[in-house]
Amino acid sequence: MNGTARSDVRVLICDDSAPMRMLLRSIIELQTGLVVAGEAGDGYEAIAEASRLQPEVILLDLAMPRKTGLAALEEIRQTAPDSKVVIFSGFSIAAVGSDLAELGAVSYLQKGASSEEIIDAIESAAAHMTPDTALAGKTRSGD
Repeated sequence: MNGTARSDVRVLICDDSAPMRMLLRSIIELQTGLVVAGEAGDGYEAIAEASRLQPEVILLDLAMPRKTGLAALEEIRQTAPDSKVVIFSGFSIAAVGSDLAELGAVSYLQKGASSEEIIDAIESAAAHMTPDTALAGKTRSGD
């Protein structure tokens, strides 16, 4: 794992699937300027790690055990107010049924997105910009 330079964007991966966290870690660590600051497997861990790490970007799955990502989102925004949350979910944005932007997410990616789309969403969030298709009613998918 790379040493964290001051300019590196620190990412917190929150997903209940260990293989998915491993895949996301691999994608992120191959990108210059991005580092994985930590991981969480449920909503409670996501809140605790967001508070402890204060990462620039949080990749947040919505369907996690004990406390869903959706249920944890408001508390994450309170405990890590400068972190940008990118929702990364198996559900389509229409199926979520919530206004994720109002809840504090800056973008949305459906699982199955390409590595390039994942990196683009992280970098855009870190730059305080939302990818053009993020929460504008479209989903981003690698299919």
